[in-house]
Amino acid sequence: MTKTAFAPGPVGSLLKALGMPGQIMRVAPESPRPVELLSSLTVTGGTTMTADDAALHELLISFAYEIDRGMNGETSAIPMSHVLRYLGQDARRDHVKASLNRLKMTTVTFRHDGAVFEDVPLLVSWLRTTDTADDIVFQLPEPLRIVMSDRARYAYVELAALPAMSSTYSSRVYRRLVAAIAESGKRWEAGGDNVFQVTVTPAELAEWVSFPRSRDGSLHVGKLRERVLSVLPRDFAAVNAFKLSLLTHAGKGRGNPLERIEFRLELAAPSRFKTRLTVEKEDLRYVGGRDVEDLHVESLLWIKAAAQFDVPGRKLLTPRDWWELWLAALNEMNSGVPLSRQCDQRVYRGESLRERIAAVGADTAAWGFVAEEAAEPDLSLRSRDQIRDLGAVGREARASRLTATTTAPEESVTSPVAVGFDEAREIIINVDPRLDAASQTALVFKPITDHVWLGRSAGADKKTLRVRFLDAGQQDEWEVEQPMIEDDVTAILGKIGPYLVGQQEYAA
Repeated sequence: MTKTAFAPGPVGSLLKALGMPGQIMRVAPESPRPVELLSSLTVTGGTTMTADDAALHELLISFAYEIDRGMNGETSAIPMSHVLRYLGQDARRDHVKASLNRLKMTTVTFRHDGAVFEDVPLLVSWLRTTDTADDIVFQLPEPLRIVMSDRARYAYVELAALPAMSSTYSSRVYRRLVAAIAESGKRWEAGGDNVFQVTVTPAELAEWVSFPRSRDGSLHVGKLRERVLSVLPRDFAAVNAFKLSLLTHAGKGRGNPLERIEFRLELAAPSRFKTRLTVEKEDLRYVGGRDVEDLHVESLLWIKAAAQFDVPGRKLLTPRDWWELWLAALNEMNSGVPLSRQCDQRVYRGESLRERIAAVGADTAAWGFVAEEAAEPDLSLRSRDQIRDLGAVGREARASRLTATTTAPEESVTSPVAVGFDEAREIIINVDPRLDAASQTALVFKPITDHVWLGRSAGADKKTLRVRFLDAGQQDEWEVEQPMIEDDVTAILGKIGPYLVGQQEYAA
């Protein structure tokens, strides 16, 4: 196989999602899959698979792809600890070993580029344990690697949703529906009709999920209802890309047999990681700022929100508008005083908002708040002056939170610094989000690494230069610790200043 010029990137890093406990829902990683693979893969042999088996196989494919998008390497390795975190708190090493054994015994059939690959084994794997590591080493079969290296048409699989499914049938339905959306070209539109429907017969559904038939070849529709359809609404609860509802239609014949199943998919707005960032430096004024750790939201999210969402019935909201509405929602949550009658009916308001922040993190919850407001406007219908008043109260509440945690409040990314260079332990700078990875390296990181630190010869104390930047749409940080004097910072800013946003921050 040869590498192609374009390889769709994963959304969210699996290494970040699984490197520490409790991060999988916050990072919400997604991995690209060829549509043809999603829409044609069927199980043709082996033992009965569990939902965890299916989730584990998708994880292994995703991990191999994240490390090597060309899928050129035959062997990959993933820490056992990552797999256990992915499968959930009840997962055990012996359970993973049993899943791997079932995957090794399972064969599948799928189509690609006019060819049919039959009886392809899902996996070859073994465990490698040392004094310091416990890894799963695995090989994906060549036909699967060939298909994964084809980027003609692809869709994204939400990896965090799969371990929440109780049935392997649910994960197979999920893959087919994701493929159907991609094949249709249907996309979410602000204020548009965002419902997509897929209708299948019981026989087609049985083929989707490789449902076993009776000895005489007939399909037991009652068992199909019980084992497949009945669990789908619950198993799809963790899917973010769409909300699933289904209708069953009985025929007119004797006994009113099940004639067709209608899947109704209400498409959600794209995640913040898939929203194109169009930003001017002026947009960052008066927007965002530090908050307590559990409630802190990356400032660039509000710029993405303003670009992505329209609120019917009013002019476009600015990044500052969305940020101040969020501060108002946080104050509403913490004070217990509703800002409107709809507070208790919303997912991202009041106590429900607190639960969402705990489950998925403040960034994802903030994006959900904006999407909910755009779909069903409430606070966002208020006048700009009213929004400013709400924001003022929200900022006061934020300042109180920060004071309570002995952290100085920060009004915005361009606010005056709280300490000077001499008292600071860190110097924080923000890279212009419009720079791509190559430009970041050439224009920002390389001048810093090439800099000759004057503080070394001066015997200065060590300080940390922290660089905040976007990596594949996600906020990331890079830091360097060196003995430095203020002339070092001045010299570096003289080289990279045009490629930064806001002022440098000094943190004690």
